Amino acid sequence: MHIGLLAVSSILVCVLSIYIFTKFTSENTEHTEKRNKSHDNNETFNTMHWCFGQQSKMCRFQSLCYQPVEDQFVYMTELASLKEVKSTFHSLSFSSVSELDVFSFVPVFMHRNISLPNVRWLDGDVILFKRFKPDNIMHVLHDDVIPLYHTIKFLGNRNFKLLFMDNYSQGPYDQLYRLFFDVKYKPTATKQDFLCFKNAFIGVSSVSKWYQYGYHGNLQGPVFNEELSSFHLQSVAASILKKLKSFTDTVHQYNQDYLVLFSRTETRKILNEEELISTLELSTKMKILVIHDGDISEIVYTVRASRGIIGMHGASLILGLFLKPGSILIELFPYAVNPENYTPYQTLAGIPGMSIIYRSWRNTDKARSVSHPEYPPEEGGIRHLAEEIQAEIMDQEEVPLHSCCNDPSWLFHINQDTIVDVERVANITNEALFVSQQQMHVGHQTFSMEPSVVRDLHCSCVDDKLSLNWEHPWNLDYMENDGVQYRLGIQNRKTKEYNVFIVSVNSYKIEK
Repeated sequence: MHIGLLAVSSILVCVLSIYIFTKFTSENTEHTEKRNKSHDNNETFNTMHWCFGQQSKMCRFQSLCYQPVEDQFVYMTELASLKEVKSTFHSLSFSSVSELDVFSFVPVFMHRNISLPNVRWLDGDVILFKRFKPDNIMHVLHDDVIPLYHTIKFLGNRNFKLLFMDNYSQGPYDQLYRLFFDVKYKPTATKQDFLCFKNAFIGVSSVSKWYQYGYHGNLQGPVFNEELSSFHLQSVAASILKKLKSFTDTVHQYNQDYLVLFSRTETRKILNEEELISTLELSTKMKILVIHDGDISEIVYTVRASRGIIGMHGASLILGLFLKPGSILIELFPYAVNPENYTPYQTLAGIPGMSIIYRSWRNTDKARSVSHPEYPPEEGGIRHLAEEIQAEIMDQEEVPLHSCCNDPSWLFHINQDTIVDVERVANITNEALFVSQQQMHVGHQTFSMEPSVVRDLHCSCVDDKLSLNWEHPWNLDYMENDGVQYRLGIQNRKTKEYNVFIVSVNSYKIEK
């Protein structure tokens, strides 16, 4: 353990930095709905809000209202302050996919003196949110659940209601939202009632975002996010694992290491799946567990206990989030789809600290691919296109670069079925497992607790003799250590000569 000191002649400057974290808090109120005693009783009030952040803006509102029939929010204010109020909502979004205008917060402004009829108040802390794609587990985790988790951690772990303001009904993965929230769905109304919120929040944290999908003419790819580390993902993964029911009987019936193969049954199928399974089991000496679908709790725990996952490019690979460090992730791609152009899971595995060994395989043999021009357009069918465009797409050796989301070439090629080169995939898998074994053998880097600054540091220079003495940091008494060394940096004021000394005692003297 090394502790650094710096002495410049006989002058010592000590700086104490205090970091203050302020939570964006509000009074905790009871979660109840209150309706006016009389429907004839109109109300006047003023909406207030406080915002912070720029690219990832969050706002807290008091007395914000919603009109269900018109599907619009109502902000009550003075006309004199309207321009200033509007400007603060720039980039405020109901979703982490904030680049889409459909998620923008665009309220209707009304004068505070106007009386709203039939007001129903919702007390408590409410997060107003719109799901991106609630039927897709990748988007549920990356775009919704993980950002929402970090939002409530920032705001403070209160009992938040989560009110979905989108037009989706209950989704197959809504259980994941309920792990952290009291989930409600957008209210419906047949008359001019107003739902008003005592304390509402709009906007979510973007600290965990690692991928964007290529909207507005951009190409999809990783998000430049200097803040992101494995902590932001492993913390939410650990919380989800803790809250989900563990299917221990399923996980522990295998006493040997195993890999998980995600099987697709509709599009993007592996046509020789049984051959792949038998080849992998023979080659890796591991059991291959095949997952089609099922309870998300069981799937998550099965993935967690595995040595890694294998599958065609698709949403299920987001469950690599729950892999233990040192696990492997093998992603397979159909013909003409370049793995380097579609990297959400490669990016996930490469986030500092995730320690997931990622490998990909791409089908380069058109003869091993089965295309489906007869599919509906949204699943890659191209029969609706002109014959010359169909022919051009079918002759492509690589999908041209494109933006999101309905490029016919992309949809056609990504939804091909594939006869996988089982020997090549087995070799890639074994190479990844070898790297994994080496990584586990070396062990993960460990970090010890850091000592505080030294105490009572005294520096004197008398008769060309420099004397230093100090007391050890206070928190050393609470740390296990096998000895402490102090690193001294001493600079001569006149010659600017700088010397470093390593000592194991609490004092030091230098004579000229």
